[in-house]
Amino acid sequence: MNVIKKFIGDKKFYKSLFLIVIPIVLQQFITQFVALLDNLMVGSVGNDEMIGVSLANQLLFVFNLGIFGSLSGAAIFATQYFGAKDKEGYQETMRFKFLIGISIFLIALFILIIFDDQLLKAFINSSDGEYSNPDVVLSCGKEYLRLMLIGLLPFVIKEIYATSLREMRETFVPMLSGVVAICVNLVVNAVLIFGLLGFPKLGIIGAAIGTIMSRFVEMLIVVVYANLKVKKFPFFSGVFSKAIIKAKSFKKFLPITLLLLSNEVFWSLGLTMILQSYSYRGLDVVGAMNICNTVNNVFVTVGTSLGNATAIILGNLLGAKKYDEAKSSSYKILFASFVFSTIVALIEIGASFIIPNIYNTSAGIKLMARELIIIASVFLPFHAFNTCCYFTLRAGGKMILTILFDSLFIWAVRLPIAFFLSKYTTISILIVFALADGIDAVKVIAGYILVDKGIWIKKVID
Repeated sequence: MNVIKKFIGDKKFYKSLFLIVIPIVLQQFITQFVALLDNLMVGSVGNDEMIGVSLANQLLFVFNLGIFGSLSGAAIFATQYFGAKDKEGYQETMRFKFLIGISIFLIALFILIIFDDQLLKAFINSSDGEYSNPDVVLSCGKEYLRLMLIGLLPFVIKEIYATSLREMRETFVPMLSGVVAICVNLVVNAVLIFGLLGFPKLGIIGAAIGTIMSRFVEMLIVVVYANLKVKKFPFFSGVFSKAIIKAKSFKKFLPITLLLLSNEVFWSLGLTMILQSYSYRGLDVVGAMNICNTVNNVFVTVGTSLGNATAIILGNLLGAKKYDEAKSSSYKILFASFVFSTIVALIEIGASFIIPNIYNTSAGIKLMARELIIIASVFLPFHAFNTCCYFTLRAGGKMILTILFDSLFIWAVRLPIAFFLSKYTTISILIVFALADGIDAVKVIAGYILVDKGIWIKKVID
């Protein structure tokens, strides 16, 4: 009975959890589902166009994770300031978010403009008799990437406001903004990719324009809402009355932010390098991996959303010094993440027999994608559990542990497996993928031990 109480919460707990997590799940699910539809639409234009766009998006993925990591450092303090009802402290975190977010945007813009050709070529390794054309893939990737740079700044501003709203337990409006933006993206993509309603048929250019427009729409919704609802969210009132963050606050936020930023950048780079390792098996494998990753991202939203909810709930409790409740909640969230992700994994296996067949590509790529999706779904519950362990440690400011648990594991374990087996053996890519992805399951035990010891239970704003 005690074990049941430890891992299974009451109605009040699940109501509180679902009020936070469901809007996040819906937003991320819809976002990833529309990304899947985008991918299908681009894929219908041609196989090479699909691969080129997917490679450009892989580079943008590193930027997105860099922004996520940089804002997450301030978010650790923000959730606790909000729990402690410290308005001045919270506003300092938001000013810091703007400073760090704009800085990363400028650095990324420089890198992606100057080195776009070299970065994309790193993924292009062709073999004789392949279905894909490397020259067309590179041309499409560069064309798409250069247009997408326009949407980077509104993405940064949107993330600053959306994360701030979530830290104050307002998850509905960020979700709503995402849904509206997704609808804009989907409609504009369909019209411009295929030339509907009298518009020109622009292919991948139309896909980029649709995404850029959706970024501006999403930014406008959250910014306008936050500024109109200052009575509901008084922490926004006068947040920019001071343009410069205090030196004391900057010194407090920067170390944790740099650690989290480093973790997210190295984590995303690690995943990118794993994909680059798979590319040694040819562009057809890259195409199959693109389909697999796009489909898997739809279903992985449950785990990532529960992870975000973990950071919000535990951060608020730690800020309010409710340490026993924080530890009790951590067990229940971990159990919920594994159970719900197992159900989702079964649905993903069923989807693997349908979605790859929609793509305009070869039968061999479709079959490989289906098998890769099934493998990914098997390990989905373990990834969800590890995600919640990561956010639990992060809520208490245990940055070194999160780096060891997250990005270092990828570079020290997963990447070497993917690289050496892909480049120096003839083992089936399915086995290589299963080993490189499945090795994450060993982190489950280590993650649970770290959470159980309670070393993360700390009020970082003191």
